[in-house]
Amino acid sequence: MAETVAGPISMIVGQINIVRDEFIEELLAELKAGTAALNHDTRMLRLWKASMTESLVAGIHYLERDAPVLEAPASALAYARASAQRGVPLSVLVRNHRIGLARFLDVAMQFVPLLEPDQQVPTIIELVQRSSKFVDLVADQLTVAYEQEHDRWVSRRSGLQQRWVSDLLAGVPVDVARAEKALGYRLDGPHIAAVVCVDATVRTGDVLALFDEVRSSVDAELGTRSLMVPTDEREARLWFSPVSGRVLDLTRLRTAFGSARIRAHLAFGRVEEGLTGFRASLKEAERVKAVALAGGHAAARAVFYEDVAPIALMAGDVDGLRRFVTDVLGDLSVDDERNGWLRETLREFLARNRSFVATADAMILHRNTIQYRVAQAMELCGENFDDPEAIFKVQIALEACRWMAPVVLRAQKRT
Repeated sequence: MAETVAGPISMIVGQINIVRDEFIEELLAELKAGTAALNHDTRMLRLWKASMTESLVAGIHYLERDAPVLEAPASALAYARASAQRGVPLSVLVRNHRIGLARFLDVAMQFVPLLEPDQQVPTIIELVQRSSKFVDLVADQLTVAYEQEHDRWVSRRSGLQQRWVSDLLAGVPVDVARAEKALGYRLDGPHIAAVVCVDATVRTGDVLALFDEVRSSVDAELGTRSLMVPTDEREARLWFSPVSGRVLDLTRLRTAFGSARIRAHLAFGRVEEGLTGFRASLKEAERVKAVALAGGHAAARAVFYEDVAPIALMAGDVDGLRRFVTDVLGDLSVDDERNGWLRETLREFLARNRSFVATADAMILHRNTIQYRVAQAMELCGENFDDPEAIFKVQIALEACRWMAPVVLRAQKRT
């Protein structure tokens, strides 16, 4: 059994463990701000944060104990593989890993003065050596995982398709005829793009079959030809284009897909024309996905750009959107169950032209209950119905909460 390393190192890493959550948040913010090559969605950001958190916990354990064999955390390996699938350069991952080490040592050095004078220099030397060794051991394993996944991904036909699609989306000069032949998909005419995200309950081995089921279901409903390119193990991009001049009936698709009980979510862009539309519709679909999945709850199975357009345009700056919601809703922006009822009641009330009767019918509640909730909600946000501009902002903020709670809400104060 590994023996505990007593003394100064244990004291320092114990102090770091106390501020672990704050350290992770600050490091994540620094890396996000300084890495232009990353364009992570909500799912990848969560995986990235889990990778960093588990790596820090493993590092603390490694420093505290004499562990001759070290395995990289599972979430760190998963993040490396997902990065390979999405084309994130390996150099970016390695760079971020090194920055993490530097920031860890910065924090650790703050606690060195707590040691006895004769312990400080030897402790610094041991701390740097052991931390560097830990980072090297983990980085080597992450590099292997990344390279193996990159080779596997590119070797598949979907990987080759992804290369063509990446060039088309980047706007670089492309031989359109060759691209259409390689992809088996025409780039002229109208397109509607979608991003499909498979539920976590689906086994990994069943994901590709589910991708195909989603694709064929949409094709059958819309009368389209389609292109599908997986972007990672649980997500794929799709484009649909009508055959023989048929008009895309999105209402029919919404109804059919919502009742199909397929264990996946679809985020659609708008119908756009030509190669420019091929790019634009996907960008819109990505924005819809960010809105629909940001709250971490099961949204509607099929969400369209038209459903969430105002919020989608703001979703690229979640921190700014959260500040807007807090400023507009005040205490109503606090994330708790009661406020959730009040926000939804006020949203329904404003959407129905301030009709208590219509709101009561829609929510299947008594009219007096609606009146009470609306009054409470307006009191919490500090607004009144005499200011049209303020009410307009309230409606936007409530719509953001509807789709993106709890991401845009304010955490409850701890007592």
